Parts: sequence; structure tokens; C-alpha cells
Amino acid sequence: MSAPCPNGVLAIVGATATGKSELAVALAERLGGEIVSADAFAVYRGFDAGTAKPVASLRARVPHHLVDARDPREPWSAGEFAAEARSLCEEILGRGRLPILAGGTGFYVRAFFGGLFEGPRRDDELRRALEAVRARRGAGFLVRMIALLDRESANRVGAADAARAIRLLEILFLSGERPSRLFRERPGAMWKKPSVKVLLTLPREMLYGRIARRFQSEFVNELPAEVRRLLAAGVPLAAPAFAAIGYRDTAALVLGALSEAEWKERVLRDTRRYAKRQEAWFRRESDLVPVRADRPDLVDFVAREARCLFSVTHEGG
Repeated sequence: MSAPCPNGVLAIVGATATGKSELAVALAERLGGEIVSADAFAVYRGFDAGTAKPVASLRARVPHHLVDARDPREPWSAGEFAAEARSLCEEILGRGRLPILAGGTGFYVRAFFGGLFEGPRRDDELRRALEAVRARRGAGFLVRMIALLDRESANRVGAADAARAIRLLEILFLSGERPSRLFRERPGAMWKKPSVKVLLTLPREMLYGRIARRFQSEFVNELPAEVRRLLAAGVPLAAPAFAAIGYRDTAALVLGALSEAEWKERVLRDTRRYAKRQEAWFRRESDLVPVRADRPDLVDFVAREARCLFSVTHEGG
């Protein structure tokens, strides 16, 4: 008797609204896989409408990992993700199933495959000082600090991502070196088994249309109520999860500091900008197989690409 046995990982990456979650589930069902989320914010419990987290009906069809796996107050870094995701993928392979890495956080995907410099340990005193700066001047000020000191690292940080900005500044101040240089020279552990990486693409106008429809259906209809629940549950605005696009602006809306028109304009604009940054990031990555996300035979095409990840094993040998 012989049976195909997966020996590597399939990655489904791309900008927001390209359909990564749906494709990953369809492939997991066809190929006997389990999904590992490569999204910086889907990991947080309670942050659903604004993070493009796979909906419950999709998660019920196949196992998902690193979704709803962290409290929103917990920091979650690319290094922590890469180590945990690699361990999960090894466990999935050990069960004779195919690990499918799916998500749009390009820095996390790069850390998984290429490794990531672990950096100096957290320094509580320095972090308190940087948090005080964030409280006075905002996350954008910290990001601008990084841009002045290490432009390459600044490209990895969203405009409101205070947690990542603080970690990069911590590495810079404690090591005396630019984080981008350390990442290149000392990348740390890597994924060494086979992989196939598929990049979902769409023409810009079509992508923006999908973003607008998702904004109307999920952000407008669901996000304000979700943010009210989170605030009522005591999740502070300084929590790492609130750095996800749209959440702090939505908090400003529900607290009366932002009009609905201003909120809609700001969140839709920031989501489009994020998609552009994702597209630019993945264009710089190597070994990606680009494919149109609206291709009618998309599942068949990616399944064929993934065939090289299966080998034949013989019982007893």
C-alpha cells in the first residue's frame, strides 16, 4: 500500500479582500489540510469584523490555528508568530496532513520562511518611556522616529501600529544597530522543508471594489457594535489589538470624537492604503506564484501547484 504524504507547506498570500480565507478552506478540504493564519490581528479574540478573520462557517469546515488564540491585551510579534507557526506546521505534517499558511501580513510570512532576528530581550523601563511618548504624541510619532533612524524598517510598520514601532525602537536603542541590518545579517531559524507560495492578485479597480463592498457589509454594519462591546469589556485603546486598521477610529466614532462621515472616509482610505502596501510588499518577495484571484479554475490551479508537496510513502517502509 502506498499513499501520498505531504512533506512541506502551502502558503496563500495576498492583499486584503483577495479571497485568501475561502481559497485556503477549499484547498484544505481537497488536499487534506489544516490552516495556520498568517495575520497579525486575526489572532486576537473579539476582534472580528475589522480583521478579515475567517468567519465561523469557514472555521467549522477545517481546523484553523492562530485564530482567536490570544487575548487582545497581549503583544504578538513576528518572531513569536514564526516560531509558533513553524511548530504547528511540523505537528500538522506529523499527522499526515498539509499545513496551509494563509494571510496577508507580509512581514510574518517572511519571518516564517526566512527567519527573523530575535533581538535583545524586552526592556520594561525603555518600553514605559516609549509608551509615554505614544500616549503624548501618538503612534504616528513613533513610526516617524523609525523612518528617520531606519527607513527600511519603517516600511514594515503600519501608521497606527504602536506595538511594532516600540519593538523596533527597542531593538535599535538597546543594540545600537539598525533593525533592518540585524534582520539581514542574523535571520534566525528558517523553514527548511519544501514550500509552494501562491500570491493572489487582482487589478486595482477590482480590488478597491471588493474593499468597498466589504467595508459596507462588515465595517459599517458590524464594527461599531463590536468596538462598543470591546470597550465595555474593559479592553483599553492602548491594547495591541486596537492597532488593527479601523479600530481606534471606530472607538473615536462611538465615543463621539469623530463624525460618521469622517469615520467612513478615514477607514476606507486607510484600508485601501494598506492593500497598496501589501501589494508592494509581495512584489518584492521571491518564489511566489502569482495568480488572478478571480480565475474560474483557481482551486484546481493551486491544487496542481501543490502536487510537488506530496511524496509517496510505503507502509512498513
